[in-house]
Amino acid sequence: MSQYSASEARAKFNELLEVAKSEAVEIQKHGKPVAVMVDAVKYQQLLEYVEDLEDSVAVLQQKLDAEPGWQNWDEVKKDLGWE
Repeated sequence: MSQYSASEARAKFNELLEVAKSEAVEIQKHGKPVAVMVDAVKYQQLLEYVEDLEDSVAVLQQKLDAEPGWQNWDEVKKDLGWE
């Protein structure tokens, strides 16, 4: 992932657009990441992937709730330290 400061990103905006076609571009302010620029097609693919994952989690949650002897999803997340 390429990294640019905010001022550098302003000055080289057209360059960032070209770079973002092939890889993510991180924009930093005071050395900390504040935004990421990605190709629009890649962004749409990421959104669809997240939606698919959310659907899968919902299906698994229903199965866990319906199956006796299975641990509740909230309990699993807690056991794994995800909460």
